Amino acid sequence: MRRKKTTQFLSLFASLMVSCSLPAATNESVTSKIAEINEQYRQLLHKMRAVEQERQQLELQVHQVAELAEQRGGKDTAAATTVGDEQRKEFEAQQEVLPDLPRVSEAVGGVLTPKGQLIIEPSVQYTNTSVTRVALAGLGLFDAFLLGDIDVRSVESETLTGALTARYGINSRLEAELKASYVKRSDKTITRPVIATNSTDRLFEAGGSGLGDIEFGLRYQFKKRPDWPYLVGNLRIKSDTGKDPFEIKTSQLLANTGTSFGGKLGTGSGFWSVNPSITFIYPTDPVAIFGNIGYLWTLSDDKGTYTITNPDMTTSTVGFGKVDPGDAIRLNFGMGIGLNEISSISFSYALDRFSHTHIAGATESKVLGSDVTIGKFLIGYSLKLGEQGLPLNIAFGIGTTDAAADTDITLRIPFTVKD
Repeated sequence: MRRKKTTQFLSLFASLMVSCSLPAATNESVTSKIAEINEQYRQLLHKMRAVEQERQQLELQVHQVAELAEQRGGKDTAAATTVGDEQRKEFEAQQEVLPDLPRVSEAVGGVLTPKGQLIIEPSVQYTNTSVTRVALAGLGLFDAFLLGDIDVRSVESETLTGALTARYGINSRLEAELKASYVKRSDKTITRPVIATNSTDRLFEAGGSGLGDIEFGLRYQFKKRPDWPYLVGNLRIKSDTGKDPFEIKTSQLLANTGTSFGGKLGTGSGFWSVNPSITFIYPTDPVAIFGNIGYLWTLSDDKGTYTITNPDMTTSTVGFGKVDPGDAIRLNFGMGIGLNEISSISFSYALDRFSHTHIAGATESKVLGSDVTIGKFLIGYSLKLGEQGLPLNIAFGIGTTDAAADTDITLRIPFTVKD
């Protein structure tokens, strides 16, 4: 643009010089021509100043646009980075979601509660145990002849437990749990001395109902490593809020009735306990292999001793004193299978090995037969109900050792009350 206008100016200047070389007769026309050229020059300078102003304004606008683009670019980059981080975290969270297994216990099954959610889980459990024991007291001669008594004792126990569990997601990896239960128990014991003067059956019944032991729990999911199974740490603390069976027995001893069968049953264990454990889940679609190993530490407690006066005016010390119920090693392993999008099933085996119980009393003694092994085969089934996918969990337990309950059935229906 500048070069073109400069050329026009030089052309006008050359015309002016030519005009100056013309004869005087033409001065008048030359003067008018000069005036015209001067006017054109002024117009040209005005246009050049206007163009320069436009150029400056354009450069200013370009600079402003560049700054704005840079600012927007930084924000967009930060926003893109934030979105990318969120997507990455969401992807990692999806990768760390536990497989949805049927809940067969407090430590195995079910995903962790999402952050800020409150889940209420009502449940009911029925347990049945039927045991027949034969007690021999006498002198055995040869292989089939006995001088003395044979006592056949049949015991049938039934327990119905209704519980309400609340779980709250503290964050995406940690949930807290509180469980309260109501227990109703009944025992029927039939004894019959087979070889005795009187062989009439005798029936003894006992029952109990009330608040069970309140439990507290925490579950924490560790960060998953590549090719590693999911790992979840569990910690459960059980209180002694239920009716203490040792207190009931002590009351019977203080009553000095002399009977070995009480009419009341406890609804709790009578001891505080702490149960840390770790659960692993290794998914291999459509099967998920899981297991749990833990230790049950039961705190000892002083149940007290008392002095009573016998009918013959002698005194005796009754009560249990300090009682250490022993601890247990707990194992559970199995597998879960996804049947379809709304149902799954699991098979597992649980084994608890309890150590001896020690009772101080007047002299400390080890309770014979208190070191027991409880084995149970578990079948769990989960079904999502309705459009919201409300899970229904059913667990069947079959006892495989003498100390285990014959069978138990547990029904759980968790639902979200705060999202």
